[in-house]
Amino acid sequence: MKPASLLTALPIFFFILPNVGRSQPQAVAVSPGQDGAAQITLANGKKTTVRKERGQSGISEARIAPDGTVGWFSDYNVEGLSYPISGALIVWRAGKTIRRFPAKQSFWSWTFYALGKQVAYHDGPLHGESKSHCELHHDVGTGRLISAWEGDLDSADARPDWTNGLTR
Repeated sequence: MKPASLLTALPIFFFILPNVGRSQPQAVAVSPGQDGAAQITLANGKKTTVRKERGQSGISEARIAPDGTVGWFSDYNVEGLSYPISGALIVWRAGKTIRRFPAKQSFWSWTFYALGKQVAYHDGPLHGESKSHCELHHDVGTGRLISAWEGDLDSADARPDWTNGLTR
């Protein structure tokens, strides 16, 4: 390469280099679309819609972690109930669903933990819960269970820190 060509190529190289390896812009908002699917707005203003799951009627409890990971409950209509129940926790990052946590019964609340690297949730029956069942899962990419706890979410006594933010 001629020295003059090299001098022309270097500025282009240093202009492109900072953009190499950049991931998709971070999510800044998540809301239900008109059909109940999750609609994610990215920092660059673009919107992406995550297809609904079979039988899904909408989303609820949408949150965004500091690292741009997004999560929400997928809600489903159940015969005999006048309201939808939260049957799955969906975790999405950089253009794809990375984890789906199914409820054993129905989700009540959830939160990101450890700056979005972990999720904690409370699931249980629709009525008559004597103790709250809560789980903390590590590395939302693998979904590995770290800890489970059963107790009274209304009491601060003997309650693990990771259950803060979970409600009945």
